Amino acid sequence: MGGVSYNYRARNLSGRLITGKVEAGSPGEAIALLREKNLFVVKLSPVRSLNIDLDRVFKRRIAVRDLAVFCRQFATMAGAGIPLLQCLNILAGQTENKKLRGILVEVAGEIEKGKGLSESFRGYREHLPEIFINMLVAGEVSGTIEQTLERLAVHFEKDHQLREKIKSAMAYPAMIAGMALLSVLVLITLIVPIFADIFAQSGAVLPLPTRILMGISGALTGYWYLFLAGMAGLFVAARQGFASESGRKFVDRLLLQIPVVGPLATKTIVSRFSRTLATLLRSGIPLLRSLETVEKAVGNSIAAKEIAEAMRNIKEGERMAPVLIKSKIFPPMAVNMIGIGEESGALDSMLEKLAAFYEQEVEAMIARLSSIVEPLLIAVVGILVGFIAISIYFPLFGLSGAIQGGGMPGGMP
Repeated sequence: MGGVSYNYRARNLSGRLITGKVEAGSPGEAIALLREKNLFVVKLSPVRSLNIDLDRVFKRRIAVRDLAVFCRQFATMAGAGIPLLQCLNILAGQTENKKLRGILVEVAGEIEKGKGLSESFRGYREHLPEIFINMLVAGEVSGTIEQTLERLAVHFEKDHQLREKIKSAMAYPAMIAGMALLSVLVLITLIVPIFADIFAQSGAVLPLPTRILMGISGALTGYWYLFLAGMAGLFVAARQGFASESGRKFVDRLLLQIPVVGPLATKTIVSRFSRTLATLLRSGIPLLRSLETVEKAVGNSIAAKEIAEAMRNIKEGERMAPVLIKSKIFPPMAVNMIGIGEESGALDSMLEKLAAFYEQEVEAMIARLSSIVEPLLIAVVGILVGFIAISIYFPLFGLSGAIQGGGMPGGMP
C-alpha cells in the first residue's frame, strides 16, 4: 500500500494508556488518524523492517488534480463566509486523498491552537508545492485568502489540464507499444519453440536470422525468471537513480536534447514558468521571491539552474528579459514578450498571455507527435513480426523442398 507502520502509545479520553500499531503515509497522518479515534499520542515510532521502503522509493506529492479540487472548494466556502477552521474540517471529511485528509486534520488542529493558515501548512512542504505555501502567506498578509485560493485553483486546474492532455495524447501510442510487445513476447515464447523443436529434429542448417530468433526464444523461455528479476531490479534502480540530483540532471538534459521530445519539453517549461510566475505576481509576491518558487516548480533541473542564474543577475540590478535572452531554453519570442511586459509595467498580464500561447503550442505539438508516433510504431511492429515470420518460414521452405526431393535433411526418411 506504500504506507509505513508505526508503533504508538496514546491516551484515550479517560486518560487510559493504550499501545498499538497504525499504518500511515507520514507521522503527521498517523497522529491525525489516531486523533480521529480520540487517541492522543504520547510516543510514535516507525516499525523497523528489512523490506525496501517503497514509499520512499516511489514518494509522491499530493496530485495536482486533488489540489485543484481542494483549492476550488476551499475558495467557494471561504467566499460564502464559512470560517476557515470549519472549511478545513468539512474538506477533511470529504476529500478522497488520504494523505491530504491527514494534512487537513492536522492543520485544523494547529489552527485551533492559534496558528495561522500558512504557518500550519508550512510543516507539510514535502507534500505540497512551494507556490501553495507562498501564496497562502501573501493572501494572509494582504487579507485576500479567498482571491488567493481562487488563483491557486485556476493555476492547478490549468496545470492539471496540460498534464492530462499530454497523458491522453501518449495513451494510444503507449497502448499500441504495449500490445506490440505482448504480441512479440507471445510469438517468441509460445509459437517459436514449437518450430524450434521441428528444426532440431530435422537436423537442417538454419540461416542466421533463424538462429538469432531461436537463441532469443531459448533465453526467454529458459531463463524467464532472471529476465523478470532483472527488469524489476532495473526499474527500482532507475527510479532511485532518477531521484538523485545527478540522475535527475542527466534525464532533464537528455529530454531537452532529443530531437522530437526536446522542443515539446522546452515549450512545456516556458508555459509552466509563465503560468506560475504570473499567478505569484498577481498575488502581490515580489519578483525575486516569485522566481524562487518558480525555480522549484518549473519541473526541469536545467531550467531551474538558469532561473537561479537569472535571479543572481536580477539582484545586481538587471532586468529579467536581458538575463533570460542568454538562456538556451527560453525562446527569443518569449523573452521579447517578457521584456515588453517589464517595460509596460504589466508583466503579470504578459506572462498569462505567454502561458496561454505556449499551452496552445504544446497541444498542437502533441497532436503532431501523435500523428507521427502511431504510424511509426505500426511500422516497427510490422518489421518485428516480419522478421519472426521470415526467420520461421525460410527453413520451412527448405524442409518442404527436402521432403519433396525424397527425404529430410540429416538422414531422416
